[in-house]
Amino acid sequence: MAIQVTMPVLGLTMEEGTVAEWLKHEGDSVQKDEPLLTVEMDKGTVEVPSPASGVLRRIAVQPGTAVPVRTVIAEIGEAGVAPRGADRQAVALGQRLFASPRARMRARAIGVDLNAISGSGPHGRIVEADVLAVGASDARVVATPLARRLADERGVSIGDLRGTGPGGRITQDDVLRAAEQRPPAAAVMPPAQVAMPPAPAEVKPAPSEIQIQPLTRLRRLTAERMAASARATARVSLFLEADLSEAARFRNQLQPEFERLGVAKLPWDAVIARAAALALQEHPRVAAQWAEGEGIRKPTGIHVGVAVALDPEGLVVPVLRDADKRSLRELAAGLLALVDRARAGRLGPAEMEGGTFSI
Repeated sequence: MAIQVTMPVLGLTMEEGTVAEWLKHEGDSVQKDEPLLTVEMDKGTVEVPSPASGVLRRIAVQPGTAVPVRTVIAEIGEAGVAPRGADRQAVALGQRLFASPRARMRARAIGVDLNAISGSGPHGRIVEADVLAVGASDARVVATPLARRLADERGVSIGDLRGTGPGGRITQDDVLRAAEQRPPAAAVMPPAQVAMPPAPAEVKPAPSEIQIQPLTRLRRLTAERMAASARATARVSLFLEADLSEAARFRNQLQPEFERLGVAKLPWDAVIARAAALALQEHPRVAAQWAEGEGIRKPTGIHVGVAVALDPEGLVVPVLRDADKRSLRELAAGLLALVDRARAGRLGPAEMEGGTFSI
């Protein structure tokens, strides 16, 4: 029986998600709770585990596609059990593609379309031998991109060449060899008298083209929220100079202890988070918020968010919970763990919610 994989609900306000990357291919074996795909949501990119063990029978939603939550995005079937009924029809229509990793690699190398191959493996799985057989009998011209560029530059008809690469693929050496063997073109004698061409008409420069770079979901949401913040937040900026000499001395004094704990350098963000938590404990109204129709909302905890850059995908703000109740050592360890998970795309939604103050 096939198990449906749906777009998960990763937050209370999440309405849709974008498939960022499938970590498994159709036909691959998967284990329950093994990372199956990554999903882009409002607060970042999150790994989604497999809901069951078996074989990934079908991927219904391709990377870059946004769908509402609870939409079926894939199906997992039992290992060793052939698809039945509608599943067989889907395979016949090419909606499912079962191929071994070596078959996929070989198909990419020699330019063979897997959708045009009938697999001879178990349950119609495409194996490497199927790809090689099609590659040998395929009448298409298969050439490397460099070979095609060289052929265009040197005037060589690539359709007349016999490739010496894998599966008959035409390589740059084949093109260079053909160019050397081609007879030189006959010299053209110049005419006795050449009329001077008329002066060229004035050419107006073409207007410069504007390129639109599509945004990832995370970058788009970051831009939208920054714009919304500029519209809704009181535009007050306060610039102060602070003498951090004592803080730097304190940090250097603690550095040997952190090195013994395996931390190469005590992050400044952890020091600032600790200072902010103590200040918020003393001045809780700084973190108060105005709630329309309710009044002043005062958070019951001090949860400090620290911005982490995800070059080139924008930024996320993981949250250090109860920062006022944690030691500097605990804050540093927690911050380093959050930064590692953020840059690996493994932050959970709960780790990016509930912040009451941001750095």
